[in-house]
Amino acid sequence: MFLNFRKSKQYDYIYEFNRLSQFSIQAAEFLDSTMKAYNRSEMPAKIREMHEIEHAADVEKKEMHKVLIKEFLPPIEKDDIIRLSHEIDNVTDSIEDVLIAVDIFAVETIYPEIIEFTELIADCCMHMNLVLAELKDYKNSTLLFEQMEQVNLHKSRGKALYVSSLRNLCKVLSDPVDIMAYSEIYIRLQDCCENCKIVTNTAERIVMKNL
Repeated sequence: MFLNFRKSKQYDYIYEFNRLSQFSIQAAEFLDSTMKAYNRSEMPAKIREMHEIEHAADVEKKEMHKVLIKEFLPPIEKDDIIRLSHEIDNVTDSIEDVLIAVDIFAVETIYPEIIEFTELIADCCMHMNLVLAELKDYKNSTLLFEQMEQVNLHKSRGKALYVSSLRNLCKVLSDPVDIMAYSEIYIRLQDCCENCKIVTNTAERIVMKNL
């Protein structure tokens, strides 16, 4: 099927992919600001606020799927639309999961590596969003594959940061419970970057099979 990214009068799937990824950006920026001004007593309110972002993303995705069910000839294969929308939503979910872990383990200290991670995730989500925005003109875009590479670089940086964070963790902590708690948080932070890469991998696959 030829990939027709022209805006539909009824529904613009490419715009909606971009819209879904903006929830990921919003969640990432909220996580970053929360960690930078961390206050344990504020966490219940912060969890509720983050969940509102995640829920809004879910509502948006479900609306897309309702339209898709009735769509006779979408501009992209239905399976690709479903897959990509779920993967973008997974990014937002994984960012929420970081905040949930911080709350569950009731951590007292936000180490510099966590802030480095949240900044990396926010930047990674921005590049992911640019990839999805560039899909509308995928044949002529000079930025599409450049932004994909940026997400790939951020994913690699996230993996390296995860390793170095665990190494430093074992130097500053001796309590096995604390080590376990922070290790879980770092795993979830790395997952955010991994999930951004999964989104751009799918976008790349969709583009490549239609060039």
